[in-house]
Amino acid sequence: MTDANMLSENLCRESEARKTAEKRLEEVAAELYQTSAALQYRTQIVAEKSAKLRQVNEDMEQLRLRLAHSEKMAKLGLLLAGIGEEIIHPLAFIAENLKSVNSYYQDIFGLIEQQAEAVELSQSTGVSQAAQVKNIKKLKKKINFDFIKSDIGSLLKDSDEAVVRVQTLVGDVTQFCAADRREIAEEDINRLLDRSLNIASSELRYKAEIVKQYSRLPNIFCDGSQLVQAFLNLLFNAVESIESKGTITVRTGTHSSMIWVDIEDTGVGISDENLSKIFNPFFTTKTSATGSGLGLQQVQVAVEAHSGRTTVMSRLGMGTTFRMMLPMDRYTDMAAASKR
Repeated sequence: MTDANMLSENLCRESEARKTAEKRLEEVAAELYQTSAALQYRTQIVAEKSAKLRQVNEDMEQLRLRLAHSEKMAKLGLLLAGIGEEIIHPLAFIAENLKSVNSYYQDIFGLIEQQAEAVELSQSTGVSQAAQVKNIKKLKKKINFDFIKSDIGSLLKDSDEAVVRVQTLVGDVTQFCAADRREIAEEDINRLLDRSLNIASSELRYKAEIVKQYSRLPNIFCDGSQLVQAFLNLLFNAVESIESKGTITVRTGTHSSMIWVDIEDTGVGISDENLSKIFNPFFTTKTSATGSGLGLQQVQVAVEAHSGRTTVMSRLGMGTTFRMMLPMDRYTDMAAASKR
């Protein structure tokens, strides 16, 4: 075979090989395009499903918030009847005191008028002052003037305390109703607990003796309304767990850089099976008419919002203790900023 023939044959083979390679390249490019299109489609499907999942989660959160608010309003409705009684009693007490004070003042004004008449009569007619003084003393004895002097002060003091009681209760309930407004401020945890006990007093007093064992605590920056709501949820849980009559003990203290709050009851306790589920949203051992299963979950959310933690100890028939741990220095920077 001549060199020309060999060169021609090699060129033919190279041409065929190039065509084969180009064809294969076209096939691979087509496969890559199809794979890319499929991947893009699947990416779009994943993105759509992710968007739907986010929407479902947002809808679930909105539902949880609406249910929590509805449960809070339902609980407030039950409280208002008792709170009305808490207000009526001091107001009735004040009204009775004012009746007595009014009667006393009438007697006092009568005595003052007689004294004025005696002075005027003595000056104008020269009638003996001794006789007038004798009459005035008889009137003072008749109205028990010395008792009136001491009792008026006592009545006014007791009425003032009753007014403060009503003002405190109304203020605490007003703040509870406005608890959806989030506001960070310097708070005394013991005072927040007292506010919670004050609001819940009508619900607690018939079933539980309240024992307060407070320690001296530093003020911390926190969302007071959110914590009051959490304390109320624990107090309501505690009283609902007491079948007839029991004790709820509220303790506070500090450990290292944390403030702790214990709410302990002598109720029926929680089974080991349910103990691990109680903070789950919508988990409840109550009927649907009495609870949505969000109370304890709200407690956990409130504490975690303050970078704290919640623990529980319970034994069936022995009662339950919830402990909330709150860091003292969580809002140090915010506290410094608020003082500028």
